[in-house]
Amino acid sequence: MTAKAFACGLMAMAMAACSELEDKDYYKDSSTSINNTELKIVKMSSQQYMAQRSDLSKMNKLFADQGIYDELKAKGQLSTMLVVTDDQFKQPEGEAEDQTFITRSHVSDVSMSPANLHNGDRLMMWHGKYVNVTMDSLGQAGQIVDHILFNNAAVQEVVQTNNGYIYVISDMINTPTSLSDFINNLEDNYSIFRDMVLSSGGKEFDKANSKAIGVNEEGNTIYDTVWIYTNKHFENVGFDMNSESLTATMLLYSNDVIEKAMADAHARLAKWGLEREDSIIKQWILDVAFFNKRYTAADLQTVEANDLSSIFGKQWRTNAHKIDPNSATELSNGIVYEVKELHLPNNLLMYRLKDWFYYYENCTDEQKADYFKMTNMAFSKCNTDVAAWSPLPGLWPMHEDRVLILKPGDDGTQGSFSLDFTPVRLTQKAEGGTQVETFLVPPGSYRLAMGFKQNTNITIRVKVFAEGVSDPVATSDNIILGSSTTYHYDRGATLPDRYPEGYDPSAVQAMGGSSKSGNYNTDGGPVIDEVTIPDVHGDNSAVRITLRIEADNWNDQTSMTLCHWCLRPTINNY
Repeated sequence: MTAKAFACGLMAMAMAACSELEDKDYYKDSSTSINNTELKIVKMSSQQYMAQRSDLSKMNKLFADQGIYDELKAKGQLSTMLVVTDDQFKQPEGEAEDQTFITRSHVSDVSMSPANLHNGDRLMMWHGKYVNVTMDSLGQAGQIVDHILFNNAAVQEVVQTNNGYIYVISDMINTPTSLSDFINNLEDNYSIFRDMVLSSGGKEFDKANSKAIGVNEEGNTIYDTVWIYTNKHFENVGFDMNSESLTATMLLYSNDVIEKAMADAHARLAKWGLEREDSIIKQWILDVAFFNKRYTAADLQTVEANDLSSIFGKQWRTNAHKIDPNSATELSNGIVYEVKELHLPNNLLMYRLKDWFYYYENCTDEQKADYFKMTNMAFSKCNTDVAAWSPLPGLWPMHEDRVLILKPGDDGTQGSFSLDFTPVRLTQKAEGGTQVETFLVPPGSYRLAMGFKQNTNITIRVKVFAEGVSDPVATSDNIILGSSTTYHYDRGATLPDRYPEGYDPSAVQAMGGSSKSGNYNTDGGPVIDEVTIPDVHGDNSAVRITLRIEADNWNDQTSMTLCHWCLRPTINNY
């Protein structure tokens, strides 16, 4: 039933209600109309109604003692009251401020009818915080009792008075702490996450709210200090953890969960022969934990792969982690779920895999024959085509484009040619110097980009092979190495997300960097959108791959220049 139809139904029933009154009417009051078993309409004010309900006497006294009725009369406006019967009443304890806070958490300036309540609504109360409205499917269909909740308190009755609505609920409103206070009060078994959040910002002395408690020997005032926590990291994306207007979801990790995830990540990296800084991994753990939308546990963990994006744009794949669905903690401006198992994604552990063809000159003869298998191609030379440069010296390292140049083989320029290239890398020897070794690639999906040299007018294809698999795992379309700069060394500017980690050419130029900042150390030109490297050994270990570069003929060209290859993990390499 729509809200409009529901409201109309209530009005129609109210018009006929007077003729249906009987002596057994619970209230035995001729000013009360009962139009159904869930909503009552009374011809009196909310204060008058509360006073004549003996089972609401404790709540009525609390409102009177706290001046709620006087304030309502002074405001002269409609209201919504959330009340409990005497058997559910809990007298507010603590200091006067606490009692006032609790009392005012049950009154709102908004007169909210059941027809105007929707699942996910938030109602601002007089204590300056929201209560959350939730409904099950029957509540959304128009049923009220036990199907509409304010925070975790179920509606038992609804009464419309002359100046608002009274909802009798199952429990007094328990106003949760804010997201900021929740984080500050986390126990020590959550200290890693807690400290990451707090250390990403700062704190300032709140003199206005700090009480003076004495004067020291130097004549300076001593305060019972109150701190204000500021956090530019979050504020820069418009996420204020102190704001009651926030509707957030936070993922919470214990120290044990973080440590297990980090240990698994380092084990994978060691198996792949790669490294990743702990600071980068921990920053992802922090940044993926916050969302500016309220999610259910079912949203956060699914059987099928689904991606949610955090406030920092980090990818949370919903079938890769384990959430405790019973751990939901309601906050005044959000909800928290505890993560029981955290998976650190491959595309976090590998930013990109990139290396160079010119390592040919560092290979032994045996390695050259193994890693660079040529058909109708021959070595010409290795050359530095683009001298070392930096778009902002001192901030970004010097970078050169040293290349491998090959020439036609015995069949000449009219013959077809191919190069079966196994990616290699240079590593440091324990005794000093460098050595060439196979660049093994972890299983998963990648985007392949490469760099050559423009104006060679050769049309090539690239095929990717994985060890132990006879057929190519991916094949490119025809690629023309013509006048376009798309494949010109590693200066290509057509791919998104093509730069080294942390590099922003616009920021570099704004700092006085080179006008060629956009050409710095990119992934290169697009070759294959998605290459899936299989788990050949069944243990998630990295595998040897081969890039076959082939062409039907040399098109009368006397040489071909090869710069680099680059595999960037896709969002599906999780």
